[in-house]
Amino acid sequence: MKKDINIIIIGFGSIGQRHYRNLKKLGFDNVYVYDVDESRIKNYELRIKNININNLKQLNVVLVCNPNNLHMKTALLAARAGCHLFIEKPLSHNLKEIEKLEKIIKKNKLLNMVACNMRFHPCLRFIKNYLDKNKLGKIYSISHEFGYYLPYWRPGVDYRKNYAAKKSTGGGIILDDIHEFDLLFWLNDFKEVKESKFIFNKASNLDIFTEDNCLAIFKFNNGVLGSVKCDYLQQAYSRTCKIVGEKGDLEWDFNENVVWLKIKNENKKIFEVKKYDLNNMYIDEVKYFLECLDKKQKTFNDVKTASEVLRYCVNRK
Repeated sequence: MKKDINIIIIGFGSIGQRHYRNLKKLGFDNVYVYDVDESRIKNYELRIKNININNLKQLNVVLVCNPNNLHMKTALLAARAGCHLFIEKPLSHNLKEIEKLEKIIKKNKLLNMVACNMRFHPCLRFIKNYLDKNKLGKIYSISHEFGYYLPYWRPGVDYRKNYAAKKSTGGGIILDDIHEFDLLFWLNDFKEVKESKFIFNKASNLDIFTEDNCLAIFKFNNGVLGSVKCDYLQQAYSRTCKIVGEKGDLEWDFNENVVWLKIKNENKKIFEVKKYDLNNMYIDEVKYFLECLDKKQKTFNDVKTASEVLRYCVNRK
């Protein structure tokens, strides 16, 4: 990878700071930072105080890490300046201006990717490879679950003041958990959806104006039934995947990092990761993006692809 490119991270909250540390660890020295809250970036030498098209024209890559409702505005500005784009998930909080962004990307021949760090988890990569090799035979269903009590998500941060609390800032468990929707579509090779149904509500006393739990089901044109169950409610962190196929069932639990193959009364451990450092997902993700930039090859989750999943999560039919 070329290490002398100029990169800027726009939005220097927890995810922006993580990407900064990882880029520096990978040997990238020209990493600029910007945040509307200048106190977050005051100790960084390479900081930019104003984001405008002239400033952005001096840069090669923009990492869009600000709140969900600002992603599109920021990405459009960066694309007009000719910058390659890495956009944190979700792509946006609605579908407005996505087509406009796609046209500018195409016109300026920009590499682009929407973050999908869970696809880089070794257990999920193993599962994807297992399915691609048809080792499970015909797939009948793919189920994902995620849940964790919202006030526990970000220690030291008042969840009521976070983007998650309001629909206008892209909050709600559906968009917050777009990971599971992305994984479902990815594991099923982005097959066309024939039917879908979202059932969601606010069941708790959380001081938020968004949904806190959801059950979504999908019927794909290859016959696979998919489901995502997600919430802001579970007291213990839960993230699981189960795939039912003609040759057995695959099960994975994020807390254990073991992939099980279950056939009749037999449970077989077919993959395991011990003492996995979760930050490796984020390192592998940004490495992949920058390697695609080097090779001038399309990423596997560009704006067009990510918008397919987003469409269901914002329309919620």
